[in-house]
Amino acid sequence: MLMDVQPVPEQYWATLGLKKGGSIHIARDQGQPVAAIIPAVTPDGYSGAISMIIGVNFNGSVAGVRVVDHRETPGLGDKVDLKKSDWILSFNGKSLVNPAASDWDVKKNGGEFDQFTGATITPRAVIYQIAQVLEYFSQDNERILTQAAVAASAKKESTNEHNHE
Repeated sequence: MLMDVQPVPEQYWATLGLKKGGSIHIARDQGQPVAAIIPAVTPDGYSGAISMIIGVNFNGSVAGVRVVDHRETPGLGDKVDLKKSDWILSFNGKSLVNPAASDWDVKKNGGEFDQFTGATITPRAVIYQIAQVLEYFSQDNERILTQAAVAASAKKESTNEHNHE
């Protein structure tokens, strides 16, 4: 997976909350591209920026979300971290149509997702950013898939050439 990397196009940096860009990693299953691992940052956490990586299956559903850096309050907002709570797993399998776009919010605001007791700002910020990543993927998935297919083809050719030597 570390070999199959594409830069995030600059026009999407703001959508993904990236100030200096980032890299999309392609996940493969038996050589076939199955998901894009996309970096994202929400600046709107209660205690500042929350950095995440979001796996998006090529069908547009969430493969998984992990928070990689945050400064949220211990015992409250830090529940975005898988080490503290399994809340972040509630996004697995979700997409822009499941739930509907209007339901990408905390239950307190009429959305589908739980907030934490005493903490609404942090989960709302994470939910919003995951929805932004899915929106980004819906706009850029054709380019991502094309580049992944080209990379897979190049690897296959180099493997075949190496095997024939």
